[in-house]
Formats: sequence, structure tokens, C-alpha cells
Amino acid sequence: MTTVNAYYYDGISARRQAVSLSIVDGWLLILGDEVAREETFNTTHISEKLGSAPRLIHFEDGAHCEITNHAAFEALLQQAGLRTRSFVSHLEGGWLYAIAALLLIVSFGIATFLWGLPWVAEQAAARIPYATAHIIDVQALRTFDEGLMQASMLSTARQQALQKSYDKLRSGLHLPPYPLEFRSSKTIGANAFALPGGTIVVTDELVKLAGNDDEIMAVLAHELGHVSERHPLRQLLQGSVVALAMTWYLGDISSLLAVAPTLLLQANYSRNFERSADHFAAELLREHGINATRLADILAKLEATHGAVHHSGKSQSDLSDFLSSHPNTDERIRSLREPSAR
Repeated sequence: MTTVNAYYYDGISARRQAVSLSIVDGWLLILGDEVAREETFNTTHISEKLGSAPRLIHFEDGAHCEITNHAAFEALLQQAGLRTRSFVSHLEGGWLYAIAALLLIVSFGIATFLWGLPWVAEQAAARIPYATAHIIDVQALRTFDEGLMQASMLSTARQQALQKSYDKLRSGLHLPPYPLEFRSSKTIGANAFALPGGTIVVTDELVKLAGNDDEIMAVLAHELGHVSERHPLRQLLQGSVVALAMTWYLGDISSLLAVAPTLLLQANYSRNFERSADHFAAELLREHGINATRLADILAKLEATHGAVHHSGKSQSDLSDFLSSHPNTDERIRSLREPSAR
């Protein structure tokens, strides 16, 4: 008869008692100096084998036995005709299974980062009202105006003329009233960018770089492509998993407001986002009688301007490099110059 040494706890006190376990006529016997009980396996719960951790037999009255001799206990279970280890326990004990599980976890993590997080960010961005997202823009502009940007030096008449052209460009798009902001910044340089709430910022330097207003409208059409798909907000949400969770589950944007300025400085659009915005711009420009090559023209000027700044050794903020968040510029320019895009 197989016997196994164990410790018995009565479930009432912390007292530990040495006992022996055995099986007689299908009954589990627990015997010790002050313990004598018999149980059927139907009224007990046996814990899984996990490494070298003690295995436990739980009884209905709250008492339990603790067994450290795994080999002897498995022999006892075999004697009772029970499985010594479950399927999960077999997996846990095999190093090949452990490696497979690790690879599965890593693969799941990569898939979550590449596809899961962008999908959740897209869904979360769609749930955030324009008025709420606009608060993020106000916070970000306030932060940028404290160091990166200054008030525009363009005349009121010039700003009004560009505003009028912008309003005409976005008419019929059925978009919220995304504002157009003019700023000047030697640090940022020639640039235009969209904030998460849809505000589009244009620098004086970009206006001066452009050969004509069609090129400026081409850039604004591109940024409208971003805000129409809420690309800036989606990028911001992806940049802060904690803020994304708070926004998604609780509707609380306070954590998002706290990290927005920093994350916006580090934001880079994906190539898919850029292709989508370019396509949107080409269609919008065509509807307004502007050739899509105007966007290619200004992109080429921006590439030349910012490339010259970098080669000269001058420093700029991450936000200042329009092309750093717009990858594969040469390919985009070629695509926009194709007859099909005009």
C-alpha cells in the first residue's frame, strides 16, 4: 500500500499536523496523532502540479493537506486510478512548451502594438467629440507659444486672404469648424501641421517659401486630409497607452492633456496616413481647380529647405522638421506628379 507523508491543516487554526495519506478500497485515508478522516475523491479538490510548489488537497469543510513529495503523491493518485497531472500541468513542465508559450506571448505583443493599438486608437478617436478634442489644441498651442512659436508677422489683410481661401477649400466637406492659426517661428521654420482637435497651424516661413497661394492651399488640403481621418488624434492616443485607456474606458482626457504637448513633438505619421492625406488633398485640389502638382512643388521646396538646415548643422525641434513626420518624400512627389493624380 502506498503511503505519502503530508501536513494537515484543520482550516480553523494555523496549527500544522504531520499525517500520512493512503488509499483503502477507493477511500482516501488521512491519519495522524490527532487526525483520522476518510474522504472520497469526489469531495476533494487537488491542486495542479506547478514546478516544485507543494500540492494541496482541499476538503469541503475548509481543511487541507500539503504534500511536498510529488513522486509519492503521483504514485498514490495512480493507485486511485486518477490522472497524476492535467494537460495544463504537462504544458507547464515542458521546456519546449514554455518556449512556444513565450514565442506566442511575444507574437501577441507585437501584433497588439502593430495592429491592435492602432485599431483601438482609431475607435477611441471616433468617440471623442470635436469640442473635447479642441481643448487639447488649446493646451498644445499655449505650450508651443511659450517657447516654440511667436505671433504671426503677416499683415491682417494677408491672413484674411489666406483664411478666405482656406474657408473656400474646406467648404462642402461637412467637417467641424477646424480653425486656421498663423504663427511665426525660426525654430520650427517653414511648416504647417494639424493638431489633434483639427486646428491647423501655418507658419509665416511657409507662406514666404511658397511660390503662390495654390501651394499654400495644397499644404492645407493635405492637413485637412489628416484631420478628416483624425490622424493627429489617433497618433496622440497611440503615443500614450495610459491616456488612451483613460479616454476609452472613462472618457477622462485629463491624462491626455498632460502629455499632449510632449507627444506632439515626437509624433510621426505612418506612411499609410501620408498616402491617405495626399490622396485626399489631390482630390480636394482637383475639385477646386488646383493642380495636385502644387503639393509636389511645395514638398520639394520643403525638402530642399529643411535638408539645407540639417546639413548646415543648425538645430531644430522635432516638430520643425515637416519631412521627418512625412516619410518617403521623393516617392510622394513622384506620385503627385503622375497624370492620374492631377
